[in-house]
Amino acid sequence: MKLRLFAAPFADAVAHVARALPARPPVPVLAGILLATGENGLTLSAFDYETCATVTTDAEIADDGRALVSGRLLGDIAKALPKSAEVDLELAGTRLLVAAGSAKFELPLLPLDEYPALPAAPDTVFTAPADAFADAVAQVVVAAGTDDTLPVLTGVLLTLADDGRLTLAATDRYRFAVRETDVRPTGTVPAETTVLVPAKWICDAAKALTGEHPLHAGWHDGQFTLSVPGGRAIGTRLLTGEFPKYRSLFPSAADATMTLTVPVAETIAALKRVALVVDDKRPVRLTHQDGRLLLAAGDDDGASAADHVSCNASGGVAAVEGCDVAIKPSYLIDALQALTEPEARLHLTHPHKPVLALGWTGDGVEPDYEHLLMPIRLGSTSTAAS
Repeated sequence: MKLRLFAAPFADAVAHVARALPARPPVPVLAGILLATGENGLTLSAFDYETCATVTTDAEIADDGRALVSGRLLGDIAKALPKSAEVDLELAGTRLLVAAGSAKFELPLLPLDEYPALPAAPDTVFTAPADAFADAVAQVVVAAGTDDTLPVLTGVLLTLADDGRLTLAATDRYRFAVRETDVRPTGTVPAETTVLVPAKWICDAAKALTGEHPLHAGWHDGQFTLSVPGGRAIGTRLLTGEFPKYRSLFPSAADATMTLTVPVAETIAALKRVALVVDDKRPVRLTHQDGRLLLAAGDDDGASAADHVSCNASGGVAAVEGCDVAIKPSYLIDALQALTEPEARLHLTHPHKPVLALGWTGDGVEPDYEHLLMPIRLGSTSTAAS
């Protein structure tokens, strides 16, 4: 192996694949980045049996070859090189020589024969604008679970309809976030039109691939991959298990006993103030009264707080007036922060039944994002949607 390339794209390429390096590799070779030359330039890869990242960057290839070196060390070196410098990489026996200007490094090679074969990238199933897809993912991952003992709840469910409508859903049993968006299916539609992707992975991967370009998504045989033009791709293994049936839990706007329309920014600020007096296991109580949404937390035996924001109410006000709906404050804040509209509509049916939060622009356009919150029974700590 002998090649030359510029330092800036080299550093970007190393940083991209380093996302797949495990923090605690079970075997030493998984801490490595694989460099391989080919017709399109230099391809860098990292793989830990679960996540795989690859990128191809332009390079002047003098001799083909493959090398496996410490990913952490290669990343530190690439970041330290002058961005405008030309970098020479050369395989010399059991060392990889890296030279840029007056700086020279020798990296010991890791055993290539012990490195696992990279998974084959599946064909593209749909394309979407990268920025829009990342925004949609960010809206739903706030509701994903983090308990690894319930792995099915740590994922985002993607469902692709025949008309190109993609639905993303996530839950931790106490809240559900659902977002619909339009994508462009390709001719390669697999048998599985519903897949469960690790939530943290898809959030990080979508964010890493943002930009004004199309994003390609594909899955097959348990492997899911996101890629963008320019040779960058990130893949992972799909989760298995039955995702909770959630549609029957979502009330329609017509089911609401009361609908409260509140300003998003002001409500978030008031919630954060009121929540200062309680830990996150104790709820904030929401009450409509005299054209205001009252927010209260705490009790007479300890610290307490109250605040209010203006709101417009519609529906059967008499059925809810004076009744507390108690919600975990961080969950309601997450739901409101995920909205892109300046106002939110909270659809209430009963103090012990789910609260549906939707964005509201006032123009009657149906929102494409829904966030369902399970209330907390006063005197209890949680209510799950199981």
